[in-house]
Amino acid sequence: MGIDTLIWLNAVAILPLSIIGSLLHFAYDWSGHHRVVAVFAAVNESYWEHIKIAFWPVLLWFVALFAMGGWQMPGFVPAATIALYSVPVSMISIVFGYKAIARKNILWIDILSFFVTVAVALLIFALTATELAAGRWSIALSMVFLMILGIAFARFTHRPPAEPDFFIDPLNKRYGLEAHPDN
Repeated sequence: MGIDTLIWLNAVAILPLSIIGSLLHFAYDWSGHHRVVAVFAAVNESYWEHIKIAFWPVLLWFVALFAMGGWQMPGFVPAATIALYSVPVSMISIVFGYKAIARKNILWIDILSFFVTVAVALLIFALTATELAAGRWSIALSMVFLMILGIAFARFTHRPPAEPDFFIDPLNKRYGLEAHPDN
């Protein structure tokens, strides 16, 4: 898989992945508040939960790309790891950046920032996957970092730290599953 194909595939994936992430915003309610679904879907309006619903569709996309031939690229796993770690960095940078100027949340900018976050992650991946020449240890370390991020999403959904910038629901000032409107 060459860089042109990778860039094209990732460009085409931006909209569907953003839509899937947007649907994950509602999946916890649709599931009848299933605790396993909570790991993948937003359970409240905190930034952490919005980062989570951008992360999982992009990870799923990378798994699909890996199966479609990405496994032949030595830099695939490290590039995917870098791209997935860009999700929280991009989203927080964009949202906190515009809020510093606007002094409030603006829904359409929040939605746009979600799409931009997905696009940034896919672009970072496409540009780095073909450039990295990773060995076994780099790939293993990347896998460890991916597992840490996945565990963090599960852990902090069910037991978030009492940190007011990322984990608190701005609507009801509660954390995690307890912040869901039905609780």
